Amino acid sequence: MPDSEPSRRNWRCLWRREFGCWCVYLAIAIYASWPLCLAPTSTISIGFENEATVPLLNVWTLWWNTDRTAVGFRGYWDAPIFYPTTGTFAFSEAQPTMALMSPIVWLTGSRILAYNVYLLLILSLNGYSSRCLLRRIGHQSWLAFVGGVMCQMLPFIWWQSGVVQLTSLFGVVWTIYALLDMFDVPTLRYDADADPAASILQLVLRGLRLGGAFCLTYLMCNYWGLFLTLLLVPSSVWLWNFNLLRLRFWIPLVVGGLLSALLLWPLVTVQRSLAAEHQWSRDQSWIRDLSAHARDFTDTPATPPSHERTIPAVHVDGETPADPPAPVVWSRVPRLEFPEEARENVWPLGGGTLKLLLVPVGLIASLFVRGRRRWGLFAATFALVAFGMSLGPTVMVHPSIPRIGGEIPYEWLQQYVPGFKLIRSPFRFALFVQLAVVWLSVEALDLLNPWRWWKRPLRKPPEVPLEEFDPAVEATEAYVHPALRNPPPSIFPLVQQWVMLGLMIASSLVLIGEVWPPRQSMYHHQSLGTPSWIMWLRENSRPDEVVVCLPFPTGYTVGDYQETSLWMYWGTMHGRPLVNGYSGFFPHHFVDLKEKLQRAGTQLKMFPWDSQGLKDLNVCQARFVVVKRTFATRDDVWQHPLTKFRWAWVTADEEHQLDVYEIEPVDPD
Repeated sequence: MPDSEPSRRNWRCLWRREFGCWCVYLAIAIYASWPLCLAPTSTISIGFENEATVPLLNVWTLWWNTDRTAVGFRGYWDAPIFYPTTGTFAFSEAQPTMALMSPIVWLTGSRILAYNVYLLLILSLNGYSSRCLLRRIGHQSWLAFVGGVMCQMLPFIWWQSGVVQLTSLFGVVWTIYALLDMFDVPTLRYDADADPAASILQLVLRGLRLGGAFCLTYLMCNYWGLFLTLLLVPSSVWLWNFNLLRLRFWIPLVVGGLLSALLLWPLVTVQRSLAAEHQWSRDQSWIRDLSAHARDFTDTPATPPSHERTIPAVHVDGETPADPPAPVVWSRVPRLEFPEEARENVWPLGGGTLKLLLVPVGLIASLFVRGRRRWGLFAATFALVAFGMSLGPTVMVHPSIPRIGGEIPYEWLQQYVPGFKLIRSPFRFALFVQLAVVWLSVEALDLLNPWRWWKRPLRKPPEVPLEEFDPAVEATEAYVHPALRNPPPSIFPLVQQWVMLGLMIASSLVLIGEVWPPRQSMYHHQSLGTPSWIMWLRENSRPDEVVVCLPFPTGYTVGDYQETSLWMYWGTMHGRPLVNGYSGFFPHHFVDLKEKLQRAGTQLKMFPWDSQGLKDLNVCQARFVVVKRTFATRDDVWQHPLTKFRWAWVTADEEHQLDVYEIEPVDPD
């Protein structure tokens, strides 16, 4: 009992310290994403993109997760898009971890607020988890904190901040943390005095941490789960140290594997069955165009002021705001949503020039510290493998090598690794390159750490007492004053320690500020209340009655689908199934309908009298058509022969300039 109170006090201090560190990282995330927090219920960060298609898709994804959470995830995969196709929620990243934001949606009704909280939580945990990993490696508190900030500010994360699942780095970091615990040699040795049951329980808990961290990574971003698996297999070779021959190594590995299989099997099974049913595939030319080049890793999104340009903020209804837009720092970033025939020479995939120069220094420094040699080799291998993967199918084996000459290693992965052939963007491996570069940069900074070279630095050396003169002993020796026999300790080491500490802090701040993210462009939603046409649908239609919204997208880029993502956002308010939809993959019937409508024109008055697209639209089992007046007015609908007697006007929304029509089940004629 006497020890319980000090132990409790220590735990309280630990929790306060860790919570304080997380709050600091949260404050940094808020500052870096400014002015997002000025209007968290009406503003979405879209990163460096010109459109909000993907962020709005993720807002819709969050809503569907919270909606299904309220009913015990019943009908989870049958999302209300692409009617009548089933299993449509698996056409893109499901991100079931978004269900954690359900209380915010239930209490406030704001999907955008919940989305912004989710984004800031991810950004803050990225930094905090990286700090914990570096502390686990053995770094001093300041260096661990600085490393966490650099991981939080990785250029790739802020470049792709409009795709929220690609910002989720902390699952990757926690998986590596758990992996290091599993390979921790001292704890895997057999101890004759230890309780066998307690030892097995500890190994099982380590396995549960490893499996839970990997499941979290995959559930938040399928990309990162698959990529991390491919990177850890070769990189962890340096951590083996004969552990593969020990049973105590396999216990947590098996437990973690079983937990991962149990939690991920339902998701993976649905994904594989739908991929086979709909014959999903990726064009190899797209994959090649979306592969990195070696020189891309020398450039970052931070560019000179001459690259500034103005990006107009956009309302949810697609209108340009009346206020003049603010200038946003831009970089030489191509439009990645569609493979370019004339690719720009440089993409901003680098983590910073100074960090890149410190990588070899950090690797060499880690090799001279016992306990970090394997970590340094792990980080270097992690970076090299990720770099090779990011090049995609643009690299082949030299023809002079027998049997495999001319082969493309990336195609081997597509052939033998399940799900890898559906990966469209190999350049995203750059995130892991940047992460490993930060790890090795921290190792280089550790060379300036006084605690590396002195056990108790920054302390004045103790005074040495003067020896008293003993004439019996020193009678034969020449007299020397006691101050000369015992000189005071030198102050030079203390000065040297303070100088090294100042250099370490200054260098850390320089590395943090080297790639500080530029101001993000924002997407503004200023509609107040629920639109009248949505209220009419709620009151005059059943929840299972289908709605089709016009116009359909007329192109193939992400920007062309922004209006579709807006219809999906409005669908979170009325809850009716939509024929429209946007996702990573599209069902065949939707593509056919889109092609037919696209060939007819961009307005109803351009459609021929026998338009096959309109004929299919009339028989697609939809009851209501929501039409923007930029596509067709009431006069246009009345004048076209395929809509004159089939579409009955029921209501209008003057604020949003659209009309709602009911499709008659049978042509009166």
